[in-house]
Amino acid sequence: MSASGDFGPAPPGVDLSENQNVTVYGAVIALMVIGTIAVVLRVATRTGSKDGGLAVDDYLIFAALLFSWGTGISCFIGIPYGLGKHLQALTKHEFTVVWQVLFAYVMIYATAVTCTKASIIMYYRRIFNLQLSIYFYMFFILGYWITVIVTVCVACRPLPYFWEQYTNPDAVGVCIDVPKFFFGNGIAAMLIDVIILCVPVPIVLGLHMPLSKKLAVIGILLLGSFVCGASIVRIIMLEHNTTSSDPTWSIAPVFVWSCVEPFIGIVCACLPTLAPLFRRWWTTTVTARGSNSGENTGSGSYHRTVDSRLRFGKSKKEWGSLNTHGDEVDLTNEITAAGSTTTMGGSDEALAYPLTSINVREDVEVSWSNSRNK
Repeated sequence: MSASGDFGPAPPGVDLSENQNVTVYGAVIALMVIGTIAVVLRVATRTGSKDGGLAVDDYLIFAALLFSWGTGISCFIGIPYGLGKHLQALTKHEFTVVWQVLFAYVMIYATAVTCTKASIIMYYRRIFNLQLSIYFYMFFILGYWITVIVTVCVACRPLPYFWEQYTNPDAVGVCIDVPKFFFGNGIAAMLIDVIILCVPVPIVLGLHMPLSKKLAVIGILLLGSFVCGASIVRIIMLEHNTTSSDPTWSIAPVFVWSCVEPFIGIVCACLPTLAPLFRRWWTTTVTARGSNSGENTGSGSYHRTVDSRLRFGKSKKEWGSLNTHGDEVDLTNEITAAGSTTTMGGSDEALAYPLTSINVREDVEVSWSNSRNK
């Protein structure tokens, strides 16, 4: 196909009708949906917990989601103007708009990942009670953001020369090596991710709990390593773009992976906070299966499950003092001697009930005897 733009004929073997629209739209929309769902589940979990309130890390993740949406919207704005097309298919006006979008995109991306990293650090502060070290980590995170914003704003003098130098022969100005700056920016973001990943490891290893639980907790917190993977791929795409002679084609994967990094970061930041939600879901699922199994094996006897349940056969008058929710209450393994308080709790809360006597058989069959019948 002959050239249809203002940048000369197409190189041999290049089809100017090609574009990356499907890849960009598909990847970005999927990331937006996944990231938004993660934040919604986080809010549902946090507002449904005992404290029932949101903390600083939750508000920071809202800001991260907002700016991450900004990266996706920037991709959508750039596509009609030639983002993901070969350079020779574009007009000078279209190229100028793509580079203007790129200018804004860098600052939106930097703000999105900064809010995500700050949210993770504030979450660590909340659960691990970090004190002075929090200032050290926040220094790197905010320092990265300030460096990127200031450098982009002064990258070219005058500022419009950032996008006019390629299309306006009369434009006069000077710029730093912008592609190398983008490459260095990517490396800095990845190094900060590595630092954040290492924060909880020594803290968790110092806790008084079995090694298996320590490793499980560390594994959950290290889910952020997926962000490092996205950062590495983004750096590779940036390196490829710096050496490309077809910038509007090679910049499209950079836009996509610059969306992947903040959205995946949001998901990884939300996953540790969703433990109570998953626990309630698991409790409900196993309980339903256990109840159905118990009805099939006869009343008064149930097989032991992860979350055992007891069905009370007494009247409401006799058991009114128990203040149960419905017909069932949770049973934990904490059963004391007759006449003492027995802890019976669900996934989130534990209730203490005084019982007359409890006999626990080997098959976990539980029965009560009322003192009035003695």
